[in-house]
Amino acid sequence: MLVAQHGSLHRATEHMGVTQSALSKALGRLEADAGMRLFERSSRGVTLTLVGESLLARARQVVLATHDFEQEIEAQRAARSGKIRLAATPYLVATVLTPVIARFLAHRPLASFAVETRLTLGAIQALQSGEVDFACGGLTADVPDDVCRAPLQPLNLRIVAREDHPRRPAFRTLADLANERWALPQTSSSLYQVLGHQFAELGLPPPRVSVEWTGSGVPIAELLRNTDLLGLLPHRALTGPDGHGLCVIADGVRLPEPEVALLWRDDGYLSPLCLEFREALVAFNREGEIDITHKPKD
Repeated sequence: MLVAQHGSLHRATEHMGVTQSALSKALGRLEADAGMRLFERSSRGVTLTLVGESLLARARQVVLATHDFEQEIEAQRAARSGKIRLAATPYLVATVLTPVIARFLAHRPLASFAVETRLTLGAIQALQSGEVDFACGGLTADVPDDVCRAPLQPLNLRIVAREDHPRRPAFRTLADLANERWALPQTSSSLYQVLGHQFAELGLPPPRVSVEWTGSGVPIAELLRNTDLLGLLPHRALTGPDGHGLCVIADGVRLPEPEVALLWRDDGYLSPLCLEFREALVAFNREGEIDITHKPKD
């Protein structure tokens, strides 16, 4: 899989820590066992044949199945201890995951968490590759058929700026913000699309993005506090530490609330600890009774 990913024997050997000769011999044995050529070699690198592509897809399934089996065995040994791996958008890490994790650890002190921030597409990719147990993000893009979801509270977004922004008194409508500079997630994200669609409906040009972030942990609130940039923050975040020194502008503007959800693989194994955390997260976000739903299959 690493040879296919890197497209080069040299780069694959650097990643694996083996010699190129040893890797070439291993590939030769693999092709001999298969009875056909799996790789096309050229001066530009190494690419998979059609048969090689098919074998790679099967190999990925085996890796995922092996990982799930190991997780299941480990869960049986560890019972309520173990690690929960999550990928989520930065807004949801701060406003949804953090308080639930804090409560969860209070009564499951042997649990541990690995949390990484990614925008929704990256979180789903991490989920499908088996890197994480759960993804948490927006639902504006199509969710793959093999992914299940539990709806969470929509994000109640506000347009914000630093309290002493020199043009703050003039910020009443979106038209007043047309020439301002912004710190926003990339254009494919659900949050950018919420704002971009509002601008488009009013015949305004797209927001002028000076800082585009990809969900890798950029301290957006701190950036807004120390610049004249505008940004988006959930209302819940404004009531906490992130809201210090910031204020809502264009208060009469009501942005659509992006739908968000907790996502997991339909065919993936979830340990008892993961199942318990899933229920805790859904309960934290429940308004009335929300059922865990699966995306219909063909």
